Amino acid sequence: MAEVCPVKIHKVTEDYEGSASQEKASASSVGVCPITGTKSSPDEIDIAEVTDTPSVKEYKKIRKVMGMITRFYRQGSETKKKNWEAMGVEIEKLEYDEKMARAQIEALDLKPGFKSHPKRKDYLRDLNAELDGLHKQKQGFLEKQKEFFDLYVWSKGIVVVCEWLELNLDHYCVSILPDLPESIKNSLKPIKDLTPEEAKDFGKGLDEIVYNLKESQDFFQASIDGRLTKYHNIEKEIIEAQLDAIRKFPEDNARRQYIEGELTRDLEYVVSNMEISPESSKRRHKMLKNHNEFFQVLMYNKEKLQALGVTIDERKYDPKFDHYQDD
Repeated sequence: MAEVCPVKIHKVTEDYEGSASQEKASASSVGVCPITGTKSSPDEIDIAEVTDTPSVKEYKKIRKVMGMITRFYRQGSETKKKNWEAMGVEIEKLEYDEKMARAQIEALDLKPGFKSHPKRKDYLRDLNAELDGLHKQKQGFLEKQKEFFDLYVWSKGIVVVCEWLELNLDHYCVSILPDLPESIKNSLKPIKDLTPEEAKDFGKGLDEIVYNLKESQDFFQASIDGRLTKYHNIEKEIIEAQLDAIRKFPEDNARRQYIEGELTRDLEYVVSNMEISPESSKRRHKMLKNHNEFFQVLMYNKEKLQALGVTIDERKYDPKFDHYQDD
């Protein structure tokens, strides 16, 4: 399998004021979604209530959600790969600029008479300063590139875990449900027997996904109940305070012009995140519902099926990445 990289995923929540833990605890009764607090309709299957001997209908529901989880992380893996490749392109641009600057420096030594000219010293000073800036920028990009690559490797490993869990569910249900349609039985793919070390790696991967989904649920809940808006509003006030401060200085000041442009762009971005249309609100509710079902299915694999048969030591995760974008 692809190695399950220990690199941690990006945090989808900051330290939002308040907590949804009490809301979740009070909604933990049978038939009630622990995240939204809403009752399931009679026609819906509450995955949290499915036993380790599901019906055919329950199996199909769990299998459908498991497929969605795999696609979710597969798409995320592609996004991480694109981020890694894009950073490589940016590094190549910097290296090309470095090559150009060094060619200029070499040109300053083409003739002996150049060395004594004061203008050569000015050019040389500026070019060396530019090279120093390019080098620092490149180091930052290289660090970011490594982070993107590690996340990509991690994500590929998580996809392998999800694919194995899908197959394990299929084999398990075929063995206990004699009334499964023949089409399902005939399409059953072989499953790899995991070594103890692989099972441990898969168990860690499953544990990290479960933790990440808990974080994601709180993020989407915060985007719905107003906590995220409150967080963005404070960020907006911080930016506006800085703009008020620098606007007390002359408009023709180079630093003011640069910083004002940066802060204005930050402000526009924050304000755009605060504008919640009916469509985006609907998407967030849907994502909250989906992530709740993802969480339930993974817990079903972990607790009801004990799919990997390993005990993972309790760990504290500090997620670094989530590819969800509300667009």
